[in-house]
Amino acid sequence: MKIAYVSTYLPQRCGIATYTNYLIQGLQQVDPETEIRVIAEQGASPIKQKRFEVLPCWDRNEDYVKAILQHTKDVDIVHIQHEYSIYKFDERLPSVLAKLNASVKKIITAHCVRPSQFSERGAVDENFTKKIAKLADKVIVHLESQERILNRLGIPPQKIYLIPHGTELSQAQKQKSRERFGLPSEGKILLMFGFVKRHKCMHVVVQALGQILERMPEVYLFVAGGLAPTASKQEKDYIEAVKKKIKELKLEKNIIFPNRFFPNEDVPYLFGASDAVLFPYYEEDRSASGSFHLALGAKKPVIASRIPKFEELKNVCDELLILPYNSSGIAKLVLRLFEDPEFETYVLRRTEEFRQKTSWQAVAKKHLELYQRRGRIP
Repeated sequence: MKIAYVSTYLPQRCGIATYTNYLIQGLQQVDPETEIRVIAEQGASPIKQKRFEVLPCWDRNEDYVKAILQHTKDVDIVHIQHEYSIYKFDERLPSVLAKLNASVKKIITAHCVRPSQFSERGAVDENFTKKIAKLADKVIVHLESQERILNRLGIPPQKIYLIPHGTELSQAQKQKSRERFGLPSEGKILLMFGFVKRHKCMHVVVQALGQILERMPEVYLFVAGGLAPTASKQEKDYIEAVKKKIKELKLEKNIIFPNRFFPNEDVPYLFGASDAVLFPYYEEDRSASGSFHLALGAKKPVIASRIPKFEELKNVCDELLILPYNSSGIAKLVLRLFEDPEFETYVLRRTEEFRQKTSWQAVAKKHLELYQRRGRIP
């Protein structure tokens, strides 16, 4: 079997590139005989190995149809990793799907499914998702909420496959991880990870930290990230407002915010250094979170907003989901985790079960079953 992935790929700083890399590694472990080709966007590094190659050949800002199609003629499966910002909303991607050889199985992973009422473009996102889903033979989604939207759009249930986002298992030692970043060796560390943006609600965690410190003075917030390279003025102003709030609440000694990008090789140690990871986001996109799965993969308790993005957390412990902007809820939950060993043990046991069930090898096996399944949906 020969599979061609159409995707961004490393070393591009792109969540889809990282996702595709993890999936391929999982497939290579569960089925070393599978031949894999990545038809990658320009910016990926070319690779030529036995049964694995990366061909950077297209650009999202150009007419990429011909460039992609010319590398699909000798494959059994074309699997497109779709995200709106990569492929835009014009006729290029539908043309790729329509012009693929009839013998090729066409699969799309819809990483984000955005309902019309929450899109700045109105029905454009929803209609585009419907269009490419109809042209595909199979559509993979990560969340139940995504599956329900596709059902509403008229995509046949037998065409939709719910496969969770994969989880990279890691177990970096805590003290060595803290030494790597010069973090406090004693006390508890709460981690926020990734680019700092308003919808990730760092200000809510700052407010919560003030409440936590009233009872547990040796708790620290480590914000492992900074502004994105494309940060807007509003996002820059947001950072300054948060810094001002930190000073007002006199939390400077308990907040570690280097405001910089951390490379992939640091990621296991960032999670390894922490005692709990916070995702107090507020957004309406239906898309799974890679960072969320990295935290669970490091077997760390996760506290997240009760929004579609983190709906999987109910499979660990529904009590770890809090309402958006609920700083007191975050504080109470952090204190419960740190002061109630029985509760923490329960959460860690459930986290271990979830991370094993969604490991990249387990997810790769589900993909392989789909690839090998016979029959096509008209």
